[in-house]
Amino acid sequence: MGTMHFGRRLQTKIFSMMLVVGVFPLFAAGGLVSYSLLHSHRANVASIEESILRQKQKEIVQAMEDIVENVFNLVVEQENKSDISIGSQHFLLRSFLADQPALEEVSFISLGGQTVATRTVAFEGRNTLEDIVTLEGEETVRYGRSRATHQPVVAWNIGEQVTGENRVQGRIQRKLQKFLVASNGEIYFGPTYHTLEGPVITVASPVKNRSGDIISVLSGELNLLRVQQAVANVTLGNTGYLYLVDQDGFLIEKSNGRPTEQSLKSILLVSDVLHGNDALGAEAQARYVSFFGDSVVAAGAALPEFGWALIAEWPVDDADRPVRDILAPIITFLFFALFAVAVLSVFFARRILDPIHALEAGTKRIAEGKFTEPIFLTTGDEIEELGFAFNDMMKGLKRLQELKDEFVFVAAHELRTPVAAIKGYLSLLLEGISGPLSDPAKSVVVKVLNANTRLIRLVDDLLQVARSEAGRLTITVKPTEITAPIRETLVELKPLADQKGIVLAYNPAPVLPQVRADTDRVREIMVNLVGNAIKYTLGNGTVTITHELQEGTLVTHITDIGIGIAKEAQQKIFEKFYRVQTEKTKSITGTGLGLFIVKQLVEKMGGTIWFTSEEGKGSVFSFSLPRA
Repeated sequence: MGTMHFGRRLQTKIFSMMLVVGVFPLFAAGGLVSYSLLHSHRANVASIEESILRQKQKEIVQAMEDIVENVFNLVVEQENKSDISIGSQHFLLRSFLADQPALEEVSFISLGGQTVATRTVAFEGRNTLEDIVTLEGEETVRYGRSRATHQPVVAWNIGEQVTGENRVQGRIQRKLQKFLVASNGEIYFGPTYHTLEGPVITVASPVKNRSGDIISVLSGELNLLRVQQAVANVTLGNTGYLYLVDQDGFLIEKSNGRPTEQSLKSILLVSDVLHGNDALGAEAQARYVSFFGDSVVAAGAALPEFGWALIAEWPVDDADRPVRDILAPIITFLFFALFAVAVLSVFFARRILDPIHALEAGTKRIAEGKFTEPIFLTTGDEIEELGFAFNDMMKGLKRLQELKDEFVFVAAHELRTPVAAIKGYLSLLLEGISGPLSDPAKSVVVKVLNANTRLIRLVDDLLQVARSEAGRLTITVKPTEITAPIRETLVELKPLADQKGIVLAYNPAPVLPQVRADTDRVREIMVNLVGNAIKYTLGNGTVTITHELQEGTLVTHITDIGIGIAKEAQQKIFEKFYRVQTEKTKSITGTGLGLFIVKQLVEKMGGTIWFTSEEGKGSVFSFSLPRA
């Protein structure tokens, strides 16, 4: 687990370094390019919309000015301040309608005081003539366009309405805004209204003589066909459109289909432009979901003289398509670069980590006392030189280990003879070779003999370890009935168990398969394991030996209900000279070599040893041997 975490940490560092060195500049450059592109694109979209709006704004204004110039900028060739003659009015109105298709209706409005007819009146027994004079704001002549022929048709003629003593007045319009504005010398543009034939606007202007005096008012109703044509054929990109709305937000015209009869004044941009505020340029650009359901980028231009707003709405999907087409390969390249960095970081991390893992595995082998497996690194750099140095260190440690093992073997072998002799002489003293010993002397000799016995056991264990590590441990593996050495062991250890009140329980199956093992080594293993179970069971209890058949092996379990092994001690239990040191075990003697020797013996016979333990509840030591 430690290796994995170490590898992951270093791999993360390598990835981070490559990300910073390799990918981060690319992403930074890509981000800068993307930001610049988006900013530039937004400005370009705003510029395109502004250009089209300005152009169409100019066309609409020009269309209206042309009509005003040709019709409503009327100066008559007379010097007096009297109104235009009725005949001239008829002529002019017919000419205007014939020349200007935009005019639906046109009329003259008198300023008052024009004599349009005379009539005979009886007064004091004789007939006299009386002039018929127009009133201020009275409509004198009005022409409309025939719906059938589209030709000028007189709709009202005050001169024809004077008969006898009766007179029918024309429409009095002196209180209307158009009359007030035009009679004061200014051109009047009224609010747009909608008819079955389309939108119409009222225009009124003063009529002047050559001296510049206002002598009448000319009023007309204009259709907006020419204005509509200026808007109808406009497209932005593939799906963008323009629309022109009147003072109430109703459509005058919209390009690209999908018209509506509802007011668009609820759209904030439309409302703002109707108040006379242009929404042009990148800063004023608006993005919203339009009335027609499109997510759009929009701009607007006001036509305050008419009370109109000209709006451009460009669906975002269409407007941003060019920049998406440019950004797509950039983003693809950046993600490809990120993927390449990830792959390369793994590759380079492994190139770096594999030799480090090999060095780590080598250190673990050294920690386990294995000095026969050098490491081989072929990196061609300092790490390979480190591998050579590591192997040299391993050789030196192996030599030190050999010297130590040799010393232990020689020392233990040399100690074995004198300690055996001491045991013999002490036994003779106890047998009374020099005469009966007093009780105090006998007690001292027994203590010395017990100490000598422990010393002999330590010497034997040291010799066993030295032989094992020096490769001198002799094991003869052959088909073996495992129950025989186990029973012999239980007979040997029964006095120790009885002394502590512990029951040894062993009831093997009548027929067990033979195992490949050395009988003497099995007995040695059982003496250690069963002996430990007895020693570490402090009160009365039972030590149970059972067998279990597994695939290809026979497993032997030694179960006790002793003090158990603490978790922190379990990882070291098979190490040389390791003993669990607690208050409960400090009075129990031992060398700390027994389990190490047992592990060596089991593994040299092709088996495995393991255990489970819970502190205060006992332990189960198990070892497997291959079936014969």
